[in-house]
Amino acid sequence: MLAYLKLHWRGQQGIAQSLLINGVLAYGVLLAVTMILAFLLNPSMNALMIALLPTLVAWLGWFAVGTARSAIRTLRGGSSIAGKILAVLALVLLAAMLVLLWTDAQFVARWIRGLAAA
Repeated sequence: MLAYLKLHWRGQQGIAQSLLINGVLAYGVLLAVTMILAFLLNPSMNALMIALLPTLVAWLGWFAVGTARSAIRTLRGGSSIAGKILAVLALVLLAAMLVLLWTDAQFVARWIRGLAAA
């Protein structure tokens, strides 16, 4: 498991695996777990979200770094046109995610400050 995490972090996995498995599929699993826990622990939803926040941030950092490195390796290497298109798409998606993350981070900071004030 640690070797898999390292391979992705170093950008040594293919861009399709990096983007689709480590990104889309992993995000879906994290979202499903969050939804299930939110349903089961409805009264303590705030505590759940605060507990899951570090996990989501860690996953996002791991995903973004590994995917960016994989995309750059794909663009520099002798990959196919489809691979290069997917690499450019991955970089555009990462840039959009970072812009949205900045907006979301401001919203989450206000939410946590509101919880602390209550």
